[in-house]
Amino acid sequence: MVEWSVRTLSELTENLDARRIPIKETDRRSGPYPYYGASGIVDYVDDYLFEGLHLLIAEDGENLRTRKLPIAFLADGRFWVNNHAHIVKGNDNADTRFLLYALLTADVTSYLSGSTMPKLTKGNLNRIPIFAPGKKHQQAIASVLGALDDKIELNRRMNETLEAMARAIFKDWFVDFGPTRAKMEGRAPYLAADIWSLFPDSIDDGGIPEGWTVGALSDVANLNPESWSRANYPATVDYVDLSNTKWGTIEAITPFASDAAPSRAQRILRPGDTIVGTVRPGNGSYAFVSAPGLTGSTGFAVLRPTKNIFREAVYLAATSKENIDRLSHLADGGAYPAVRPELVAATEIVGAPESLFAAFNAATSALLDRAEANKLESRTLAATRDLLLPKLMSGEIRIKDAEKIAGEAA
Repeated sequence: MVEWSVRTLSELTENLDARRIPIKETDRRSGPYPYYGASGIVDYVDDYLFEGLHLLIAEDGENLRTRKLPIAFLADGRFWVNNHAHIVKGNDNADTRFLLYALLTADVTSYLSGSTMPKLTKGNLNRIPIFAPGKKHQQAIASVLGALDDKIELNRRMNETLEAMARAIFKDWFVDFGPTRAKMEGRAPYLAADIWSLFPDSIDDGGIPEGWTVGALSDVANLNPESWSRANYPATVDYVDLSNTKWGTIEAITPFASDAAPSRAQRILRPGDTIVGTVRPGNGSYAFVSAPGLTGSTGFAVLRPTKNIFREAVYLAATSKENIDRLSHLADGGAYPAVRPELVAATEIVGAPESLFAAFNAATSALLDRAEANKLESRTLAATRDLLLPKLMSGEIRIKDAEKIAGEAA
């Protein structure tokens, strides 16, 4: 029989707040070490204050009230912390990672001060009650939940690599014209012969490969091709909002009955579409659509490739850092700076022969498809973690049963 008891956070942690040192942005020297604030990494600096696994807890900010982001998170390795995040680690009675999960399920509302800007003082932080078993059992709980989070993080890092590979090929072929320039300089081919032969061997007066043209995404994709109307609106929709779409990932899909769906739930999405948020485009509300049956916000510009061979090129051109920066600079309006969807469709892309786009599709489709499969797996893992989290933290489910459920999801 596992015994649980309620103890305060101060009884379970060593507090290291006194060692925190904020650095003004103008005084920071860029380096390899993460610089943490209330909600995560805010910069990278050339020195560190802490080393090893620690638990950071937001000290101030509206997020303490809204909890749109986790109020506690782990930092490992070497890093720096400013004075907007408390820093603690578990003492002899507590596992640091268990404390993270305990705080993620804790209601801290009554421990906040400040009517305008919520603040969690060190004194109030120390008073937060934690319902916990013995340390060995804490470690077992943290192991189950941590394995799910570790796999999600692994998928995230893998996806960064996959997308970077696809972007590098796109930039070389369609932006820097690497193969054409290599031919002009007499360098050896670095692509398969059948692909190499598709590139011209000279650059024209306009600075693009001979025979190519300067075009726009509207040449190879249709803008906002389908929307629901009153006549055909389905009984339910699986809705994708801007707020749940971040930097290439649809983080949440919300089901709605037709009479409860937001009025902006209008855009019909199909696998292969690219969606780009037109409101505050600098927020990175864009993604590649891989799942069927989704409905997007009218805040998205939906780009549907006219042919399958264009789908990767459309996504990579529309969502390149340079283009997101361009859209961000073009956005106008007061509270909600936005761009017209037509500006997204006007994104420049070279008009190369279709045979080259077909070769690009063959070279990169597996990369994006693998990344999308990882995202789907991560959503399943996150749902399993969120299901198990309250049950494990309350002692409602046995470790052995939780391990079985987690194993089936992984």
